[in-house]
Amino acid sequence: MTRALRTTLLAAGGTALALGLTACGSMNPFDRHQERSEYKTGAEAKEDRASMPRWLPDDARDVKYVLSTTGDDRLLSFTPKDGKLPAPCKPGKPQGEPQLKADWFPEGTAAKAGTNCGTWSGHLADGTFTAWQDKATVR
Repeated sequence: MTRALRTTLLAAGGTALALGLTACGSMNPFDRHQERSEYKTGAEAKEDRASMPRWLPDDARDVKYVLSTTGDDRLLSFTPKDGKLPAPCKPGKPQGEPQLKADWFPEGTAAKAGTNCGTWSGHLADGTFTAWQDKATVR
């Protein structure tokens, strides 16, 4: 086999491998234990997912959700229609820490959190409520 042919075959094999790995998605082994969803409204989110908190307003907009399939860790973000949080949400200290990550979940949310909605903790800023549920706080 000539050097040029060997180089061409190695390059083609490397390209095929790179394309194959790209098709697999994220290289993070924990992503396979997470499900991510986005919904136009809270009603759609609650209809689609039994794990969605019942306190999520039906008229909430731009709902984003991440859940762990191996526990009760969750992330949630939504825009309340009237800019107010639902009645079950009360001032309180954060419960646990966010255990998941998402590009839409701001760093430092836990330090700013001052609201609890059942087992969820969160923070309302710029019209968006961002919250998490830490499996360690769920009983």
